Amino acid sequence: MEDTHKYPNAESHDRLRRSARDLIDHGVPPPNRGGALSVDTLKLLYERASNPESAADASKLLHELQTYQVELDLLYEQVQANEHELSEELAHYRSLYEQAPAAYLILANDGDIIEGNEAASVLFGNSTMDLAGMALGALLAPGQDAVVNPLFRNPGAQDSANATVELPDHRHVTICAKPAAAGDSVLMILTEAPNNSDSF
Repeated sequence: MEDTHKYPNAESHDRLRRSARDLIDHGVPPPNRGGALSVDTLKLLYERASNPESAADASKLLHELQTYQVELDLLYEQVQANEHELSEELAHYRSLYEQAPAAYLILANDGDIIEGNEAASVLFGNSTMDLAGMALGALLAPGQDAVVNPLFRNPGAQDSANATVELPDHRHVTICAKPAAAGDSVLMILTEAPNNSDSF
């Protein structure tokens, strides 16, 4: 008997095989998704089954092929279920990102915006503005590059960094930036700083 423990997925394969055999034994296999046996294969099996000397082997082979077929169908169903679950999870987090009340930006390490949510567009003055491809410095007041450049040009940094910058309309924005885990981008949250005159 083959030692299935040599393989890293031996336990899950054994479970799959037991499920397939159980479905075959009870006559309720899942819908056939992996295709049918070819005409040549069926002809060969028929010839072997018709010969008394090879009938037993043909029967075993047919049962094994049926088991493999059901295994493939079960795997197909699992892949579909996983894909559906991942799609729903992605849609959930995409919705959280796009509809968040806070302004979020994802920047490349050269300072160009990869992606921004609607709140970020509103912060910069236009809810329909597509921020992708724009340089962050172009959205700030003149002379602010020196403030923001250190936030996204330090790929070795692990901790978040903060800075306050000025917009062209003289509002001030606090930026909290953190390098992405992969190190190829920077995640930013931007919040408008309260106007000092509001406290009086």
